[in-house]
Amino acid sequence: MAHSGEGKFTLVPKGGVVRFEATCFDAEATAKLLAWKEFLSEEYKAKCEMEKQKIVLDSELVIQNMQITLDETQIRYQVEIDTRDQEIEKLREIIKKSKKINIPLAVAGSVVAGVAIGFGAYHIASR
Repeated sequence: MAHSGEGKFTLVPKGGVVRFEATCFDAEATAKLLAWKEFLSEEYKAKCEMEKQKIVLDSELVIQNMQITLDETQIRYQVEIDTRDQEIEKLREIIKKSKKINIPLAVAGSVVAGVAIGFGAYHIASR
């Protein structure tokens, strides 16, 4: 709607004449036109509030999704750490067991080697 100035408003009695080209409205139409700006203002405030709430809810959803992802990642990380710790403990037990097994074998091997050297030395000395 194009207009070049503030516009003019006057009440014209029935059958009255105005000195400019005019569009006439009854009292109800005039009231609606005068209140139209306020209604628009309220409508845009409501739209603005709705958009703001939408942005807030979208942001909260993104944050909740990020928190869920973080929680899942922490759980997976903890499971991996626990699994690694269990494997390390199993390996330590294997090492302990293998040390226990090797010590008697080493002692027995040393005794056998000592006896063999002794017999060898005795056999060489007796010739």
